[in-house]
Amino acid sequence: MQAIVSTIVSWVTAILHWIARLFEWFGGLFKDLMAFLLDLPLKILQGFLDGVLYLLGQLPAPDFLTQYSLQTLFSALPQSALYFVGLFGIPQALAILGLGVAFRLLRKALTLGQW
Repeated sequence: MQAIVSTIVSWVTAILHWIARLFEWFGGLFKDLMAFLLDLPLKILQGFLDGVLYLLGQLPAPDFLTQYSLQTLFSALPQSALYFVGLFGIPQALAILGLGVAFRLLRKALTLGQW
């Protein structure tokens, strides 16, 4: 009689463990589904913004912007304006901005866009 009871108890224990594992599996599935549903709007927005960036990249630059460079614009300034440009440090500021952009591009290239 003791052997029959222990066998039934082991069967019931095995069934309960199986049901517990089934609930764990459904819990993991539910967590994954919720993570997918929370990330879905972000993925859709990212795709939309990538499309907008692609379309903006396809627009040609206007002719009135391509015929000038900063050098020609600064050289066309009168001497009094060039004095204030030098006094305010605009060439140094533009150099710092250019170095910042170059550093960011170099960092992205060396880390393959991960950092």
